[in-house]
Amino acid sequence: IAGLSMMTIGFLWHSQGGGRIGRSLLSSGKTRAISFQPSARMASRSAEWRQAKSLARQLRRRNLVSYAQQQQRSPVVHHPTLGFSKPLLPSSRQQRAASFSACAAKSGSVEETTPGDEIKLQQLRTLLEDKKLDAYIVPTADPHQSEYPPNCFARREYISGFTGSAGTAVITRDNACLWTDGRYFLQADDELSSEWKLQKAGLPSTPKISEWLRDSLAPGSHVGIDPLLHTANEVAELEKVLSAKEITVVLEETNLIDGIWQERPSNPTSPLRLHADKWAGESASAKLKKLRDEIRGMGADALLVSKLDDVSWLLNIRGADIECNPVPLAYAIVEMDQVRLFVSSEKVSDVVRGKLEESKVAFYEYDKVIEGVKSVVREGKRIAFDPATTSIGLKNAAKEEKSDSFIERPSPIDMPKATKNEAELAGMREAHLRDGVALAKFFAWMDALTKKGETVSEYVAGAELANFRAEQSGFFEPSFPSIVGEGPNGAVIHYRAAKDTARGIKAGSMLLVDSGGQYECGTTDCTRVYHFGGDAAQPTPFQKEVYTRVLKGHIAVDQSVWPENTPGHVLDAYARRPLWEGGLNYLHGTGHGVGAALNVHEGPQSISPRFTNQTPLKEGMICSNEPGYYEDGQFGVRIENLLIVQPAETKHQFNGGKYLKFERLTHTPIQTKLIDLDLLSESEVAWINTYHQEVWEKISPRLTDEPVALDWLFDHTQPIEKPRPDDDDASAGVGAAAGEDVNGKPIEAATSAA
Repeated sequence: IAGLSMMTIGFLWHSQGGGRIGRSLLSSGKTRAISFQPSARMASRSAEWRQAKSLARQLRRRNLVSYAQQQQRSPVVHHPTLGFSKPLLPSSRQQRAASFSACAAKSGSVEETTPGDEIKLQQLRTLLEDKKLDAYIVPTADPHQSEYPPNCFARREYISGFTGSAGTAVITRDNACLWTDGRYFLQADDELSSEWKLQKAGLPSTPKISEWLRDSLAPGSHVGIDPLLHTANEVAELEKVLSAKEITVVLEETNLIDGIWQERPSNPTSPLRLHADKWAGESASAKLKKLRDEIRGMGADALLVSKLDDVSWLLNIRGADIECNPVPLAYAIVEMDQVRLFVSSEKVSDVVRGKLEESKVAFYEYDKVIEGVKSVVREGKRIAFDPATTSIGLKNAAKEEKSDSFIERPSPIDMPKATKNEAELAGMREAHLRDGVALAKFFAWMDALTKKGETVSEYVAGAELANFRAEQSGFFEPSFPSIVGEGPNGAVIHYRAAKDTARGIKAGSMLLVDSGGQYECGTTDCTRVYHFGGDAAQPTPFQKEVYTRVLKGHIAVDQSVWPENTPGHVLDAYARRPLWEGGLNYLHGTGHGVGAALNVHEGPQSISPRFTNQTPLKEGMICSNEPGYYEDGQFGVRIENLLIVQPAETKHQFNGGKYLKFERLTHTPIQTKLIDLDLLSESEVAWINTYHQEVWEKISPRLTDEPVALDWLFDHTQPIEKPRPDDDDASAGVGAAAGEDVNGKPIEAATSAA
């Protein structure tokens, strides 16, 4: 099963240079000061034999898991992806690996056995005629406005075949259009059939959906929507635009896609689990007490909570109903004396029920939420909700009982959830250390194979990356489907490799890997680009220029300092300036918020050119820093770390104001082979060296039993030096580069300890 031979051990062993790690660590001027002594550890017995045994053990474990995965994947899946139907058991490495293998076949994609696009569109248009509708809107969203809906709500994917996480389909009697943003232009162009027209949202030439419907439909037309899938704000904007031509928005209680989706999956039934107080930092009762003060301040008696991560954070529960998102399908209505939790009873164990009942939580079935809203209003209570995230269907449920029974306010949960407490931040730091170990082992494995001349498919690489994470303590699942794109596939911003069409990764390949993990303590998200093959294979000058400009933008955001109450869009230009100076750009935001052991995409903060988001970056928030560039048909570059907003010590405090900066969470080497040192300043070189010193100090102590990965980490965290015209003997990889700060004062870069 493992397919392991001494030849396999041999070529990997020799490709890593045998006992080179011991010799490297003893080399004068290049050794790092670390908390263990590899030379002493390896001297007691044959270093070669110990390392070979470790490598054999690693390979055997990897191949066994991969074999189990291959046996369980369904051949009818159009775009197979790794997923999980239940949490992994964190009690032992063997249990986690076995559980991972058993759960690795779930997919949210449309099967090849379903009807073709033309037939599905004909069926839907027949329903349009029956309902006397002229158009129907199919969003990505589920009833909770989730970015990644569970399979049972993947209606837009079913009707269009487009598998991206963002997009809206509009079907009329004569046309079928899909709107999506710049992350998915290439993917949508590839996945949509000739029946569909791609509308590139965000471009000046692309109309909004409401504008397109207004201009395309005749006066007096009718546009159908599912009222549980569209927010109150969204419907208000749609009605306002369409009213100019007397076009009516019709709320269809029965979703029309469900009428043609013959094999629609049932609702997920994954059990709830408790999120440990150790990582939550605050009990559900304490959170509810603070929230009730906010509700009173609104002049309301209750709050309707629709977003799944809001419910999960508030009650310190987690679930597994959505691939890669540790949340259950549930609503909550918070009242002054109780919480009504609408969730399928079969998901609630006695332990979970008992814990939540301590916080006065009463349980109702998931599909009873509309009746629950009406019941609260009938009791004479005013119910508050966020119109940006709550469906028009739930708003109307309250309105039907009493017209003035509801209050529209921004969610009072968003900011407390986004500004992490110390326990949540500690959990996120720990999760990134575990993730750094997994990524070091993955890239060491890839490096060894490609240097030896082997080819690894993108699909297999993605599966192996998940396996390395599955070995880490407290790992549950990826935080999103891994993006492993070689060459031109790296230019597809949210690419997902399919088994039958995956490209091979080999020496000379430029690979973009964007991936993350959900751990018991936190959530990770990291992107790196590596060019494989060692010194024998070199990137092109243009690849190095692009990579370096992206890196310069990444460093500029990382080093920024700003006054409090500054919104994230102010920092966006920092990331783009080096690209703009070269006539380059990218069509996605620079940073998104990240949940603590929750959704990898979390609001309300962001770093993007969307200046309409005025949410300030506040202490305790976590944001990604991920500028990029994508050369269609050739390669993609993105460098991503997660950052914590922290107080900054400044020489002055204008008007007594507070200033903020970032703390880095991600600890994975940035490949220096792709850097054009001539484009970097001395201070940027110093930043790279300091970062790599931090990576080594934090990750290497956790790799003492993994010498192959430790050797790789050592090689990829060596300091670099900018070439000096007056020093022909200067060489990269020795010593440290000096730089200067914004005031022109020298900065001493990190140096290696002998």
